[in-house]
Amino acid sequence: MTLGYYAVAGIMLVASVFFVGELRTLEARVVLGQRATDLYDSVLEIRRFERNYFLYHQAADREENARHIGLARQLLSENEADYLAIVPRARLGQLEARLNAYQEAMAGLPAAEAAPAQMQALEPRIRNLGQEVVGIAGEIAASERRQIQATLAGFQTLLLAAILCMALLIVAVGRALSQRVVRPLKAMEASVEAIIANRRESLSAPSNDREIISVIAAFNHMLKELDLRQKSLMRSERLASLGTMLSGVAHELNNPLSNISSSCQILHEEIGEHDPETQKRYLERIDQQTERARHIVRSLLEFSREKEFRKEQVPLRAMVAQTVGFVRGAVSAKSVVKLSIDEELRVPADAQRLQQVMVNLISNALEGVGADGEIVIAAQRLQAAAPPAGIALGPGCDTPGEVVEISVADNGPGIAPEILPRIFDPFFTTKQVGHGMGLGLFVVYEIVDEHGGCIAVQSAPGRGTVFRIRLPAQTEAQ
Repeated sequence: MTLGYYAVAGIMLVASVFFVGELRTLEARVVLGQRATDLYDSVLEIRRFERNYFLYHQAADREENARHIGLARQLLSENEADYLAIVPRARLGQLEARLNAYQEAMAGLPAAEAAPAQMQALEPRIRNLGQEVVGIAGEIAASERRQIQATLAGFQTLLLAAILCMALLIVAVGRALSQRVVRPLKAMEASVEAIIANRRESLSAPSNDREIISVIAAFNHMLKELDLRQKSLMRSERLASLGTMLSGVAHELNNPLSNISSSCQILHEEIGEHDPETQKRYLERIDQQTERARHIVRSLLEFSREKEFRKEQVPLRAMVAQTVGFVRGAVSAKSVVKLSIDEELRVPADAQRLQQVMVNLISNALEGVGADGEIVIAAQRLQAAAPPAGIALGPGCDTPGEVVEISVADNGPGIAPEILPRIFDPFFTTKQVGHGMGLGLFVVYEIVDEHGGCIAVQSAPGRGTVFRIRLPAQTEAQ
């Protein structure tokens, strides 16, 4: 861009200097034209007073004629070099000779006035000499006018050529900028759209220009920092969810541990009193409850472990039932949670991230409905033709096709209309300080977006809240 501007500025400077020179040449031609016109006007005045003298024979006309002859001779003497630039020296010499002869003839008129025959012979000669002088002076003026017109025509041609050259140069610079700047920017725009669509993670350099490379490096650094901070936020929210689940896990572990303790106590107190089959039954019960506790702990460890995003066929009912058991310990156990999910329904998703979505939604619903509320969690496979009702977000909202829709509905107090559009914003919360960072629903949206799905919320004060999540029913490989 700098070179392009320098090139345009250089061409404009050269053109300006050239046109200034042409204007000075034109100015000089105008000055010459004025002097040629002055000479021609003087000659015309000479002839005018000559005619007046022959008509009226007044001495004043002859004196004015002589005065203008002197002016013409003075112009020829003082501007000889200028006139030589217009006509050849021979032609200028003819003018001077004719003017001298004319002056001598006019000087002889007083003596010829007394002799009519001499006056009759002198008058035609004076008139012929005057015509020759006027003809040569007119030729000089006409020649200079033609040269001025030629100079003007040449100046116009050069001006048009300069404008055309400048236009072509600007077009060339524009195309060069398009090649060097606009095309890399278009490539960067396409790369950014690919990043938004999760098809790539960083920008590549579409140009070797230092500025473009610097911008791309800064952009990639920003993407890296955003990714790190987003992962940090996700980790913080997962730890918060893990804290919520721990109380539920303690509640879930209490039942198998109680059963194990009871069976062990019975066996300990009645050693030798039971037949081998009864003892075997108690031991099997202990083994089953131990395996149940191990499964609960394993699920908690799986949820807390950092893993790469990986889709698998997740059995929805089992996962949701387990999640409900985990989070119930953190809220009132009097609230009713109903599941309306087919045992065979599966969805391709990352199990850990999908469970975090359900932890956040179920926890919010349990906190919202209070002790005597009711929550209905349903799921079904359907053909989506339009986004779900309510405020919908996510890349899958406008994509028709087969989806698995998961809904979490409660009969709580609902969400006020003025804050409903903001509930997915990061750090937005209506809870008191110290009771959450406002990242739960934001993380839910991020996870749904990562799956290429859609999330929608529908709520009204006093009429409860419904969250709907749509995930593609098939993986991209299928």
